[in-house]
Amino acid sequence: MPIDKRRFAAVFLVGNLLLLGVGAGVVVGGVAVAVPTAGVGGFTVTFDELSGQGFQQYPTLENNSECSAYPASVAQIEKGTIEGLNLYKDIRTPTGDTVRVLITSDQTVRFNGLTQKFTYLRGDLTFDQGQTIEAGAPSAEVKNQLSLSAPSITIEDGRIKAQSQFVRSITLNGATVKTIVNPEDTSDLPKGQCAAPK
Repeated sequence: MPIDKRRFAAVFLVGNLLLLGVGAGVVVGGVAVAVPTAGVGGFTVTFDELSGQGFQQYPTLENNSECSAYPASVAQIEKGTIEGLNLYKDIRTPTGDTVRVLITSDQTVRFNGLTQKFTYLRGDLTFDQGQTIEAGAPSAEVKNQLSLSAPSITIEDGRIKAQSQFVRSITLNGATVKTIVNPEDTSDLPKGQCAAPK
């Protein structure tokens, strides 16, 4: 089947302009990735080091198109910095290819009011000023049963499988947005398990 080069070029240009517009909105508007990703598998965040103040984490139960309930965690950090940030989403196309939408920054990222739901976290964690674990009585609210908090936290060589992420304000100097077709380093993070399948 012959390809109409003019139509292809027009669609390709419009698609890339939309992608760059979203990336520019993220960088200029101070809005991070507030992405509800139910049913589409979440996204991956990797970094060299995250240093944060005012840390709290608690468990929760979420749902999506595959599970009526699956275990996750919510982490909240009042403010902090990230070095070596990479945030990406791998999307499978009907042709079997994988397209990665990637946001990176080669400079220090500063943020305020981070809230992230995730199903997997790997990294070297340090609680510089101690930590507190609170266990409550069993209740209907999962988050009331167990929580972890600390005045400050450092995570080195972090790798997170996130379901959603919201940041009140963020500075993304040196950020770039690009797409990669069939990336070599496919995600090796384990898939979350359903607590109650549909």
